[in-house]
Amino acid sequence: MTLLRITLKDLRLILRDRWAAMSLLIVPVIIILVIAETQSGEGSSTILFPIVNEDEGPVANVLIRTLKEHLDVRVVDRETAESWVAKENRSPALLVLPTGLSKRYLTERPSTIELLTDPAAWKELQAIKMALMLADREASSLGDPFAEELLELEEQSLTGTWLKFTSLEQNVPGFSMTFVLLSMIFGVAFGMRDEESWGTSHRLSIAPVGHASVIGGKLLARLIVGTVQLLLLLTFGHFMYGLTLGNSIPTLIVTATVIVFAMACFSLLIAAVASTREQVVPVGISAVFILAALGGCWWPFFEQPQWMQVVAHGAVTTWSMFAIHDVMLRDKAFVDLLPTLAFLLVYGGVSFAVGLRLFRYSET
Repeated sequence: MTLLRITLKDLRLILRDRWAAMSLLIVPVIIILVIAETQSGEGSSTILFPIVNEDEGPVANVLIRTLKEHLDVRVVDRETAESWVAKENRSPALLVLPTGLSKRYLTERPSTIELLTDPAAWKELQAIKMALMLADREASSLGDPFAEELLELEEQSLTGTWLKFTSLEQNVPGFSMTFVLLSMIFGVAFGMRDEESWGTSHRLSIAPVGHASVIGGKLLARLIVGTVQLLLLLTFGHFMYGLTLGNSIPTLIVTATVIVFAMACFSLLIAAVASTREQVVPVGISAVFILAALGGCWWPFFEQPQWMQVVAHGAVTTWSMFAIHDVMLRDKAFVDLLPTLAFLLVYGGVSFAVGLRLFRYSET
């Protein structure tokens, strides 16, 4: 009977925290949904692939038609296509079909078609190259031009000096970002709630210090620790696996600082939602898992279905991965990073303002 009473008492305590109890089912369902949708194998059809059709002949039309069966093909002008790849990061590559392609092919003269790429989107490039191979096989009505070596594919990078990256360039920054976010959320949330049990929050409430100054000082300390952590993890990847850190170390440091600033401010929101110390673990784990999965920390962003990519644009991790890839893989100058960094600063500022308004110590 004593064992049963203890069991019933603990069950009541567990179920009393409704959010923690619901998270036992809700969070795994969300994570399973995200992973299942991402790994369903249907991602290639969502890859935007601009084609510059300067030929407009029968060979070009057949190639475009067959590529449309596997990719989201858009026939646009060269300026738009290059902007989508090099500036907006909307597409991993563009294809240029040159003037006179069909005429040269029909007279059995070779032609060169350009594949201008963003090597940072290495996995999406693999899908595009596979689609090009399938287009080669399916263009049988014109005698399979690739097999006759009448069309030569010339690959060039639009975004940097590197032509090829591996999964390490995705995994090391992505998992580094995940661990920094994890330590930031738990550090901020647990730190705030521990002050209640220590009595520090009561002493601070009667001290001649503004609420914003108190919270801001705590976040600043976490910002310094998190920035150092992120930079050390990226440096480890550089020396251990030869990962590039970009052309400018100062730009990398500024970018890492802005990323961690946004994460630290977002962590205040989590601390506000987790109103007790017991809620920090389920709420924090939920936030980290969902943000890391949606934000491209665990797999390439373009691998997700289109609807998930739209949702993911509201996640701090998505913009953080955009920024870190722009520095490390695309060799972007600081001025080119300003729109993304400005967005992260605004994201952090809004998160801080909302979190400051919502957060309350339970005893004050």
